[in-house]
Amino acid sequence: MRHRILEIIWDEDVIQKLWRKHRVVPREVEQVVFEDDGASFRWHRSRRHGRRLLVRGRTAGGRRLLVILRPVDPERGVWRCASAWDDD
Repeated sequence: MRHRILEIIWDEDVIQKLWRKHRVVPREVEQVVFEDDGASFRWHRSRRHGRRLLVRGRTAGGRRLLVILRPVDPERGVWRCASAWDDD
C-alpha cells in the first residue's frame, strides 16, 4: 500500500547526520520514496521512537536504502525524514 507522501521536511541536523554516519543525501531518500515503484512501506512502533513509517527501496543508482519517516500531517502528505541508511 502506498501512503500519501507529497512532501518530506528536512532538518539540517538530520541532513548532516545522514551524510556523516551513512553517506546518504536527501536526493537519494527522495528517489526511494517518490520514484521507486517497488518500494515497500510499513508502519513500525517502538517505545523509544514512537510510530514511524519504514520505507525500503532503491535509489536511481540502485543503492538499497531503509528510510525512516515520521508523520507531520499524513492527511496532507507531509512527513519528516528521521534517518536513512544502507539496507543490505
